[in-house]
Amino acid sequence: MKTLSSRERVKIALDHKEPDRVPCDITIAPDAYMELCKYTGIPYEPFWWDDGNHAYPSPEMLELLHVDVMHVPINFTPPGFTIKDNTVVDPFGITKKKIVSNDGWFSYVMVTNPLKDAESVEDILNYKWPTPEDLLDFTGVKDLVKSYYENTEYALTTYVGGHIFEGAHFLRGMQEFMMDFYDHPDIVCALMDKILEVNLGFDALFLKEAGQYMSYIRLNGEDMGTQNGPMISLEIFDEFIRPRLEREWRAFKDEYTKVNAEGKLAIHTCGGIYPFISSYIDMGADILNPVQPNAKGMDTKQIKMEFGKKLSFHGGIETQETLTEGDRGKIREEVKRRIRDLGPGGGYICAPSHNIQFGMKPEAILALYEAIHEFGKYPIIERKD
Repeated sequence: MKTLSSRERVKIALDHKEPDRVPCDITIAPDAYMELCKYTGIPYEPFWWDDGNHAYPSPEMLELLHVDVMHVPINFTPPGFTIKDNTVVDPFGITKKKIVSNDGWFSYVMVTNPLKDAESVEDILNYKWPTPEDLLDFTGVKDLVKSYYENTEYALTTYVGGHIFEGAHFLRGMQEFMMDFYDHPDIVCALMDKILEVNLGFDALFLKEAGQYMSYIRLNGEDMGTQNGPMISLEIFDEFIRPRLEREWRAFKDEYTKVNAEGKLAIHTCGGIYPFISSYIDMGADILNPVQPNAKGMDTKQIKMEFGKKLSFHGGIETQETLTEGDRGKIREEVKRRIRDLGPGGGYICAPSHNIQFGMKPEAILALYEAIHEFGKYPIIERKD
């Protein structure tokens, strides 16, 4: 097979076919990315990251690692953000504060839940909700995304919308929100419905401007899993959460296909979410991000066998122990195992199971991508165990 461009490689894989090799991606926190830049000699560009602790590796870094996916930083300076004294207030009114450790690690930690004290549906409805225009300066989006589409061969992606379940407990507070399912279900519904309303307007505006250039788009996090399995029951999911997520996912895909018939929808939910996967497929998800193989129920061979004909997978490379330890031999075995589990037949973008964090050695990161390219060539030998 001829050598493909990254964009071609990702498209073929997401169509559940085998390209020349398994495409790969990198997701990394800003402080870890800073260390990687220092080690490799590639300039660190501090504006290529957001308050959600995501760095956007530069084209120079993508080329060095032979990564196929470019995350375009369309939303790192939304109009509705205010930033002062290491404190960020987002357009929804949620405040995060930058915490810095002595060894250089930093993270933005949520310090307010602005609807924690809401006592009624009226309190929810009367809150100062953002407009879609508060979430993004749409005037420059199309030109930015178009320039990367025309001047690079990367598969382009970004993350938008989402945060219906997760955003609701950000606004309300986790404890209060979980209790609301039983004590105040009307507040739960009103809260998620208002977030959905904002999202639908934002999604449509974004897709109109830039959807045609994106290979796939990931909706913001809806983390519903822990290390030990789901944090909510299937009954709660089906009654309260699924109808709202499905409405956004369906509407998103309808608008996306109007401008890009080949665009794919990725959804982000961490942890052990095996019981929800079949529902995600029915709801319209094309890609599951991330796959955390050491969370309960997330055995990579099993989920590929069960869902791999209808769903693509992003992630899979275990970060909590393997990458943290930095043992080159263990990294190589981890990569080989996940590619053999998830790679056959396409439908896989190989990447860390979550953002690479501060403290992971740059040498380990380089070893990870060397192994991906060594073991990711098609045809891939499936595991027999």
